[in-house]
Amino acid sequence: MTSFPMTDGQREIARLVYDEVQAFGGKGVKVTLSDDYYVYIDIPSNVKKNVPSVLFMAHLDVTPEVPGNGYKLVPIVHHNYNGGDLKLPGGITLSPNEPQGEHLKDLVGKTIITSDGNTLLGADDKTGCAVLVSMVEEIINNPQFKHGRVMVCLSQNEDVGKAALRYDPKVFGDRPDVVIDVDGGDHTRYSIANFSAVGQTYYFKGNAAHPGNAKKLRYADAFTAAAYFVGLIPPEMHPSARDGQEGYIHCYSMKNPVTEDNDTIETDYVVKVRLRYFDQNEGAFQKQLMEENLKKVQQAFPFVECVKTDDSMQYENIAYTMLGFVPDVIKKAAHDAGLEMNPKYNRAGATSAMIVARFPDDTPGGPDVYSGQNSAHSKYEWCCIEELLDLVAFTENVITELLNKKKQ
Repeated sequence: MTSFPMTDGQREIARLVYDEVQAFGGKGVKVTLSDDYYVYIDIPSNVKKNVPSVLFMAHLDVTPEVPGNGYKLVPIVHHNYNGGDLKLPGGITLSPNEPQGEHLKDLVGKTIITSDGNTLLGADDKTGCAVLVSMVEEIINNPQFKHGRVMVCLSQNEDVGKAALRYDPKVFGDRPDVVIDVDGGDHTRYSIANFSAVGQTYYFKGNAAHPGNAKKLRYADAFTAAAYFVGLIPPEMHPSARDGQEGYIHCYSMKNPVTEDNDTIETDYVVKVRLRYFDQNEGAFQKQLMEENLKKVQQAFPFVECVKTDDSMQYENIAYTMLGFVPDVIKKAAHDAGLEMNPKYNRAGATSAMIVARFPDDTPGGPDVYSGQNSAHSKYEWCCIEELLDLVAFTENVITELLNKKKQ
């Protein structure tokens, strides 16, 4: 990734959103467009008592997994949905009888929006952005609506795992008390915990020699050493053997490195590993196991130089720093908006989890809630207008519920 954000389209949408929110006005409202095209919105409290502040998050970018070049996005509005298949001009069918459209069964008579089936709709996470911008507009236009401090961050490059890279907590100054990440794809669930995610990179440096005289020539067989290292990971800790709240260790790449001139270094190998865990003790065990495995490789292949070159926290478990009352606030706010959201353990991580890993002292963990996006990262992407309106009401209900909580 050589630029931030990655595309001109991301810059354009950020400017459009910034201009729109600026036009809302509002006493004391501060809208910031950063050099990296994050949009920050800060609405001061209009109540005298000291209540918890809230930061809502969503992201402006879309996934690069589905090609967009050469296609013009043509959203199709399906009014008064009849409960049947939606045949899109791009040659695909969105059906309530298939996983991509299963939730459609609950939305008969509603307004459904899809693309034409040739590329993404962009619901992940334009729906979250639309919900939050609508919430901001309603708060500003209704001075009778009582609220504590409300903050919004619309980030970039989330779908390539970089949302926290250019986030600037200094824009808001104070640490928010509550964070809500509006970027979920399950209308029945919100996260109360997620994986802690550590990325590790190991370098195995070898040299070439004739195998018939390998010992004398101190042959460093980096390929076999790297393969042995991967093989030391217990099969029962592989992702395919784990579920629920069980973590895993996943070696997902073993390749020759390349030079700055893009020449392959045939004698060396780089191994990349993912560590995932909900419990900090399990994380400590995984890290210790990998250290011990590296020592075993060094002992077995003394001519190979084996080093860990990177150990990076990619995202953190939101449960470690999330205030205890937040799950109850979400469930009550959703119920009052006509939605039913139940807690889940998320075997992934969203924007809040990335930001907590990068700025643990400045931002608490925040649950990931439904944003109205469905069948994300595919040409089947869709959303429902009435659900987006319900989600606007949900965010406003969260703000109202926080008026009954004490700032901690």
